[in-house]
Amino acid sequence: MGIDTNPQRFQSLTEAVRDHSVEHCLAYSGMAEVPDGYSRFAEDDARLHLCRWDDVCPAYALALLTFGGYRLPQDDESLEVLWDELGGESTKLWPDVSKTLRRGWAWLAEHDPQSWTGQ
Repeated sequence: MGIDTNPQRFQSLTEAVRDHSVEHCLAYSGMAEVPDGYSRFAEDDARLHLCRWDDVCPAYALALLTFGGYRLPQDDESLEVLWDELGGESTKLWPDVSKTLRRGWAWLAEHDPQSWTGQ
């Protein structure tokens, strides 16, 4: 038994790993810089809450885009409109992903580079 050296198999495995990046769930490529560790957090959090990646990945992307600029429940209506526009092909409605967004914000707040430099 040896290592599978099939180039097509390697490429498909590589693409599968890359697909679980929050960056791929942004509405436009390069729309925001994804902090180191955020995609891993999002993937682990989705698994912990028994959510399909395709359904919640856009919520982690929305959390990244709105972090620091919005608050819940004050901005619930605005965030729901953004979710409707940026939710991609997710089958989840806003009430289903608002907690996911909050968890994304919490992770981002904990790992905010500005908090490390004291700015």
